[in-house]
Amino acid sequence: MLILTRDNVECCEVAASINGQPKKSPGFIYRNNVFIKVKHYSSDEYEIAIKDCRENFLDNEEQQIATLVLKEPDTISIWIQDNRYKPVNDSIRTKLNSPQKSPKTSVTDSATTLRLRDLVARMRGKDGLKIKTRRYKLKLYQRCFLGNETVDWIVENIKIDRAKAIKLGQKLIDKKIIHHVRDEHNFKDEPLFYRFYTDEDKSIWTDEL
Repeated sequence: MLILTRDNVECCEVAASINGQPKKSPGFIYRNNVFIKVKHYSSDEYEIAIKDCRENFLDNEEQQIATLVLKEPDTISIWIQDNRYKPVNDSIRTKLNSPQKSPKTSVTDSATTLRLRDLVARMRGKDGLKIKTRRYKLKLYQRCFLGNETVDWIVENIKIDRAKAIKLGQKLIDKKIIHHVRDEHNFKDEPLFYRFYTDEDKSIWTDEL
C-alpha cells in the first residue's frame, strides 16, 4: 500500500464503458496504471481508512487489488487500479512520474544505505527469510515474515548477538524498508508479522519476490 498526498499526484477525470454503460470517476495515473477513487473518510478516520484498505483489498484471499491511499488535509481516500478507465483529458500528467532531484546525503548515510541494501538482498534471496502468506485468527496476511525468525536469521548469517540483531531490525523499520503488517509494533524478537514495503501491492510494483 502506498500512502500519497495531493502534492504527489494530479487528479483527473477518467471514463470507461462498464457493461455497456458510460461511467466517469475521479482518477489519476501512476506507473501507467489508472486508479479510481472508491472510498473516502474524514481526516480523523485515518486508522479506519488504513484498516479498511488492508482488509478489503490487500489481504483479500480471493482477489488482491493494487491500492493507493491519498491523504489530504480534510479527507483520506482509497483508490484502486482499474485500467478499464482512461483519462478524459490526454494532457493530464502525474507528478509522481516527473524527475525528482535526489537529496544530498553524507558519505556515512550512503555507506549505511549500501550495507542495508546488501542485507535486504540477502534476506530476500534464495537462502533468506521465509516470506509467505500467513494466517492469524482466521485472517490472512500476504507476503510476510516473522520477527523472531528474522532475528534467528540475522544472528546466524551476520554473526551478531540477538540484541544487535533486534536493533538492526528496528533500523530497517526506521528506514522504511519493513513494517509491522498492521503498523502496531516496532521490531521485536517475537512471532509478529512483518512485511517489506516493496512487497505491498506486489501485482504492479514488481513481478517477482
